[in-house]
Amino acid sequence: MKSVEIFAQFEQVLQGKVAHRTAGEIFPYQFVSPELDRVVEEVREHPKTRIARGTRGDRLQQTLEGTETEFKALPLRAAVRAPVHMSLFELGPLREGDGALADVIAQVYNPLVALWQNKGVSWQKVYPILFLSGPGCSTNYHWDPSSVLIVQLYGRKRFHSLQDPLRWCPDAVADQGQPAMVRPEGLTDEDILTCELGPGDAVWSPSRAPHWVDAYDETAFTLSIAFTDIAPEANPQAEMLVL
Repeated sequence: MKSVEIFAQFEQVLQGKVAHRTAGEIFPYQFVSPELDRVVEEVREHPKTRIARGTRGDRLQQTLEGTETEFKALPLRAAVRAPVHMSLFELGPLREGDGALADVIAQVYNPLVALWQNKGVSWQKVYPILFLSGPGCSTNYHWDPSSVLIVQLYGRKRFHSLQDPLRWCPDAVADQGQPAMVRPEGLTDEDILTCELGPGDAVWSPSRAPHWVDAYDETAFTLSIAFTDIAPEANPQAEMLVL
């Protein structure tokens, strides 16, 4: 997978469909990984967390099969090693005060939003999301309505996307939403772009670009920074909401 490291390059791919690694002046941040135990404990107790099995397969629906009751009853030592998938779209107390993600918000999310805004990038809304995958779990083939900068916070994941997204997912398919989120049978290794993500790595995934993400044999989690209607130039009519 190709990398973009300067804003002149980033402007060229920002509204495309192909995923890219990000580094250099696009993503210049370093941070200490949040504590796994704290993140798991705070996320699983958050009332808006979606807890699912994260079963690896060819369609998103397999990821989303529920397992909330059993997982919340586990002792913490077992919970941090459990094969589950958790997603949280409103971080709430995790990002505030002494929350498990407060340092990452202060060291990565807030300065990145300010940096991109200062460089003339515009959007309608930006907000952080947490995705956690237990050992062997996956976020199967899907696409997002927003463009997303995926920042690996803890553990390792393998991010897969497509060389030619519009060949496999033209607008008519993307418009069908979740029922169409099934990995095409004809994909070969030559069609797939893969990016290994360890702590501190980041990848840009454009709006409606198909991708899937696999965890290895350990729990791993990412901060996904979602941008709605992002554009490579300042837009005086954009609300530029930061959540």
